[in-house]
Amino acid sequence: MKKNFSGSIILCLDVPLLCAIIVLVILAGCENDTTPSLFDPNATQRPNPIISSILPADSALAGVGELTITGQNFSAKPDENIVLFGTDPAVVLAASATELRVKTPNVVADSIAIKITVLGAELYTPAVWYKLNPAAVIFGDLKDPGRDAVKAFGIDVDLNGNVYVSTELNTIKKVSPDGKVTVVKSNASFIRANALKVGPGNILYATNVIARLRRITTIAPDGTESVFVSLPGNPQDLDFDANGNIWVTVDTDVYLVKPDKTAAKADSYPVTLAALRVYNGFVYVAGKNATTGEEKIWRSQIQGETLGAKEVILDVAAASWLTGGSVLSLTFSADGEMYLGTNHPDGMFVLREDGSHEVLYPGLFTPSIYALSWGEGNLLFAVQQLSNTSNLIKIDAGKKGAPYYGRR
Repeated sequence: MKKNFSGSIILCLDVPLLCAIIVLVILAGCENDTTPSLFDPNATQRPNPIISSILPADSALAGVGELTITGQNFSAKPDENIVLFGTDPAVVLAASATELRVKTPNVVADSIAIKITVLGAELYTPAVWYKLNPAAVIFGDLKDPGRDAVKAFGIDVDLNGNVYVSTELNTIKKVSPDGKVTVVKSNASFIRANALKVGPGNILYATNVIARLRRITTIAPDGTESVFVSLPGNPQDLDFDANGNIWVTVDTDVYLVKPDKTAAKADSYPVTLAALRVYNGFVYVAGKNATTGEEKIWRSQIQGETLGAKEVILDVAAASWLTGGSVLSLTFSADGEMYLGTNHPDGMFVLREDGSHEVLYPGLFTPSIYALSWGEGNLLFAVQQLSNTSNLIKIDAGKKGAPYYGRR
């Protein structure tokens, strides 16, 4: 039987020679259908990249820092540059032939080898050794011996970098710059200090409530406790101004407490006030009305012993980026940025004077950030309250805090 070849099936029963010839032709044609090689003999190999300098020059923050790497033979396409910190890749944010801007990986070490290669180049650059510091760490162990948990509340820092923390069970602890924890006061008359501030002479000022007693108490360096002033409502937060006066939130009011221990109501608000901070001649307060849902941050100019008109700085309830969260604490950097501690899932925010905002170190903090206090340098300290315990967190903010007038 003969049958013309039409593409897929050949039946060869009576002409084997012809069939053999046809099969050889088919096999010969298949030799031209092999998969082409990925190697392009006409492609030009890129020159190897070179690192000339890195800024900041010595170190940056792990996981949140940004570096500018200058050099030669980089790709202008960010994803064609591979920047390794040891074995961990960095995110390349922007690129040109001579400069890369990268976000550091979350690796903490004193000596990390940075190497770069570019797609199409044969070799990595020689290693440049660099240091990555932690952006935030749990600082000091606040727990008492034999206890798995501790609740912490008020916090402040003295001129020597010691951090004072009020913990439950009538205790105030001090965490020295090396992380060592000692007890300043173990039998205070109050269970907890809602807020702590270091005042002149390194005396601690604590807002507290004992049954029907609502007051500011002082604790001297030797542990001596005294009542500074009694107040008509529940005091929450306090801060000193440049003249040594204390401004304190008392339920829905702000009181002025003078160095002579006299107290007078300065203003009232439609919310229960939580946080207070004196900055640049103004008193800033944050509070919420649990019934109406109103929640705002206001500021009022200090006019001697009175306050000027209220100005809304942030309508918290209307801010989509704070949905589901409340402001529990606030403070300022030296350049006027407001740092907000919240119970929002993102933990902490930075609010700028132009109204723009961002999460502070995304992914590093969880709620709730109950209290904040800046040290004398770039260190910001926070009390983080979890469901059944608390942490003291040391944060490298990369900038200095605004002046605290009590520390002197």
